[in-house]
Amino acid sequence: MRRRLAELDRLDALPPLSSRRSSRAPGTALSLAVTVALLGGVAFVFDDWWEMAGPMITGAPPAVHEQSSKPLGTPPRQASSSTDYQFMATKAGFGNTPVTFSPCRPINVVVNYAEAPPGAYGLLQEAMERVSEASGLVFTLEGETTEPPRDGRGNRDVARYGDRWSPVLVAWTDPSVIPELKGRIAGIGGPVGGRSSTPANREWVSGIVYLDGPDIAMVLRRPNKGRAQARAIVMHELAHLVGLTHVEAPTELMNASNDSGILDFGAGDREGLRQLGMGRCS
Repeated sequence: MRRRLAELDRLDALPPLSSRRSSRAPGTALSLAVTVALLGGVAFVFDDWWEMAGPMITGAPPAVHEQSSKPLGTPPRQASSSTDYQFMATKAGFGNTPVTFSPCRPINVVVNYAEAPPGAYGLLQEAMERVSEASGLVFTLEGETTEPPRDGRGNRDVARYGDRWSPVLVAWTDPSVIPELKGRIAGIGGPVGGRSSTPANREWVSGIVYLDGPDIAMVLRRPNKGRAQARAIVMHELAHLVGLTHVEAPTELMNASNDSGILDFGAGDREGLRQLGMGRCS
């Protein structure tokens, strides 16, 4: 399934980009709902961009199985009346209950810095803090990886990461490696699901974000608002990763065009993120 959305078009707002959501396996493509495709029982959802650093991971690192009996963080208690949010996927038969990451495990992340611009690590750290504050979800940066970005990345890579869900892969790359980044497409990314026997058990367990490093470098060179715009892009993409998709409301960072130049999460974004942090422990 493929879908393009023009977004962040104003020069004095966020940089222009479009997003493409796609799911592919050799000879297989089955679209469900608006943004989800199920391939062999595994859900793949892809949307836009982001960044970071640490020790090199070249083989299987020590197992990261931080499993708790209760959520690691706490989402905001105050619910918003805003309905300006949309989820990547919801659980069939459970109304608008979103598919989420388990709040009782950290969202482990590794980064390929092949085409990273200066300041990538700091931007990601700040953006993760904003998403954690709004959702209660906890991110853990495992370090740098040599894993290359590629289409159809699954949810496990035992040879590289051990017998566990693969960490989220953030890869700074360019169109010569990921052709889908050509033109005005700045990135693709989103969550990856695990196998589940019932709708109630569906969850996100990993994900990918592939970013056009040269495009972000150009944003960072803008005077005055360049860094804030770059950070907003990272926040936008992290929100996609944990389960939000685009909305029409111009007051939200998850707006597909962001003609208003929003640089922080709006009320709808925050309510959606709050709900994404209230998933079941697994």
